[in-house]
Amino acid sequence: MAWLLRRAKGLALFVAAAASAAGPARTQMPITIKVATHYNAKQSAPLLACFSQYEASHPGVRIVHQQVSYRDFLQTTLISRLGGSPVDIYNLYSIWAPQLIGMRALDLPPPDIERFVRSSYKQSTVAAASIGGRLYGIPSAVSVYQLAFNRRLLTAAGVAEPPRTWSELERTAAAITRKNRGGNIVVGGYAYGQSVANVTHVFYAQMYAAGVAPYTPDLRGTNLRSPVAVGILQRQAELFRKGITSNSIQTRDFTGGAVGMTVIANWQKDMLRAAFGPRFEETVGIAPIPTDGPGGTMIYSFFWGVDAASRVKRQAWELLRWLNTARTPGGLSCTGAMLAGMGDLTGNTQDLSAMADRIADPFSRHFLAALNAPGAASQANVWHADEVDRLLKYYIEMAWAGRMSSAAALAEADSEIQAILKEQP
Repeated sequence: MAWLLRRAKGLALFVAAAASAAGPARTQMPITIKVATHYNAKQSAPLLACFSQYEASHPGVRIVHQQVSYRDFLQTTLISRLGGSPVDIYNLYSIWAPQLIGMRALDLPPPDIERFVRSSYKQSTVAAASIGGRLYGIPSAVSVYQLAFNRRLLTAAGVAEPPRTWSELERTAAAITRKNRGGNIVVGGYAYGQSVANVTHVFYAQMYAAGVAPYTPDLRGTNLRSPVAVGILQRQAELFRKGITSNSIQTRDFTGGAVGMTVIANWQKDMLRAAFGPRFEETVGIAPIPTDGPGGTMIYSFFWGVDAASRVKRQAWELLRWLNTARTPGGLSCTGAMLAGMGDLTGNTQDLSAMADRIADPFSRHFLAALNAPGAASQANVWHADEVDRLLKYYIEMAWAGRMSSAAALAEADSEIQAILKEQP
């Protein structure tokens, strides 16, 4: 019996020692947080530096950055989840959110994070990170659309100021447009392009400027059949019919000095600055989108989200709050510093205040003013937005080509888009 008692006591001491040894090991287990963005190494350099700082101040935390191309981001995200290897944090284009939410892929922010977002970000950008009134992340990059104009071409055409109304835009564009002997445009007064951003987004921005949202508040219907929408497309088509613009002259030709006016987003600043060099500020002007309505534009946004299947959700949200909080009074957050370096904007009110103090060039100041203006509205996070935008682009181009009337084109687009929107949960 004494032998059994001694053996039981020894076994108990061994178990206690093993548990004591195992306890600290578990608490010190390294935590890896995987972060996916579409930013390249140069663009994400400030963010990567912040990751290193965070790791240094949080022993046991390792952050891994995965760069995924913008074009493949949503597909890569979906495939990685199906394969059981999702990342923990995504930097998402807001219109991708409905599909991810539909498959329950995004975590809801904890209450303290939601309070932080609602108290620290502009409402228009909070809306971009929300679906059905529920917040799914922390807003990050924000871009707005404005009219870009070539000061030199306007001056050569005898125009002193950029147009404010559509009639002024048409007259100014006609005065700038030049053609060769074959009747082909060599200098376009106004230009569109072949991408969704150059077609559909410009159309949305003009609708917001006219005071009518493209989609109904519940995002299950459109306003594409409205007189305002039809009128906008009719005026666009008139530019093609009158030979003021054509598909042979596009937004990308603005950098070569062959376009007088076009609608662009602020993230294109670096490209324009590289193209025009020391003549950038004296050549490129920015103005509100010409309209006969109250004025405004479209915001398109990205936001930070956390995967619902992440095993480190709490730590991921803590990291995101740290990345979006300025370390010094009047300074930029880590996200803000990265965006400012690219000429992009943010919905973070403290970052916007810091940016306003640092932005000296008229280009960025005009975009900042547009973001802060009451008419700036977030792009609608509709179901299958990429497909919807491509579909609308097709019908807009049909009207430009004169193959359909503007009313018929938008009516057909509305019917097909409504069918898609009815599929949403």
